[in-house]
Amino acid sequence: MGGARYLGVIAAALAFGACGGDSGPDVPAVERALAEDVEVQTGTEDVAVECAEDVGEGDVCSVSAAGGVKAEVRVTRIDGDEADGEVVQP
Repeated sequence: MGGARYLGVIAAALAFGACGGDSGPDVPAVERALAEDVEVQTGTEDVAVECAEDVGEGDVCSVSAAGGVKAEVRVTRIDGDEADGEVVQP
């Protein structure tokens, strides 16, 4: 009986550990980093980037800027709160 209780504790610990895995990137921080990257690449100011909540490398995010400018940026790297991207044609 003690062995079964021990296995139950291990199973619960593994299940709890699986729930606490990687929660994904800090999307607002990724969006800010991508906006800065777009500003540098294009010389455009007041850039805003909007990404999906589960954004990852290879995904495309929406870009908007002053004057109604619209574009897209493909995420090429995410590392914590830092991200890089390349502007692509919408």
